[in-house]
Amino acid sequence: KVADIYQARGQLDEALRILKEDCLPAFQTLGDIRSRAVTLGKVADIYQARGQLDEELRIRQEDCLPVYLKLGDIRERAMTLGKIADIYQARGQLDEALRIRQEEELPVYQKLGDIRSRALTLGSIADIYQARGQLDEALRIRQAEELPVYLKLGDIRSRAVTLGQIADIYQARGQLDEALRIRQEEELPVYQKLRARRDLLVCETKIAMTLLLREGPGDREQAVMLLNKARADAAQMKLPDAQRIEAILGQLGEFPPPGPRKKSPPAP
Repeated sequence: KVADIYQARGQLDEALRILKEDCLPAFQTLGDIRSRAVTLGKVADIYQARGQLDEELRIRQEDCLPVYLKLGDIRERAMTLGKIADIYQARGQLDEALRIRQEEELPVYQKLGDIRSRALTLGSIADIYQARGQLDEALRIRQAEELPVYLKLGDIRSRAVTLGQIADIYQARGQLDEALRIRQEEELPVYQKLRARRDLLVCETKIAMTLLLREGPGDREQAVMLLNKARADAAQMKLPDAQRIEAILGQLGEFPPPGPRKKSPPAP
């Protein structure tokens, strides 16, 4: 847990040192193979954060998977397979990522009756289809298989996130009016209700980008207003989104904003 704190702080070297030098040898001595596998998974998470995907992949495949297979822990094995699929997806090896998700991960959640994990995995599958340019299949999965689950679970945030991903697909198709409608009428109000400030500013930024693409009357002005609001919120929360939004405003010639006008000196 101390290592978790260092990792959350971004002090990855110290977190890794504790896990390797203090935790792993203890579990090894105790013969506690489950705790050792869980700790190795945390080590792999740190390598992932560092961008060392080869080492992360090796640990998950050679050290973690065999333990969960030996223990008969099909859920932990499925979760580890999902993380391995994430690595292949990050590398652009989409066929292998898709195979793992469809053939090895998804059937486990179906067997366990875990509808949330199944929906999350289907979302990852939709991501792959979208990356491949297979937008119709990505849209079908999100609308027909993901959304109903989050509606059933009463998970309004996950439903809103999925609606945003559906809007992304419509935007990629050039259906800007529908993308805009979904973001403004179905996604944005949820984040406002939840007071989810980060989700809200990301959604406002995406609405602005859609408006700029549409180029209708008044679209640019509304987009600039939304971008300025999102930038201010991001800056207040000290999020890196602020710099990205400033760059967009800069490209539009709207950043930095004009300063206050100087008053003319009084007439003599």
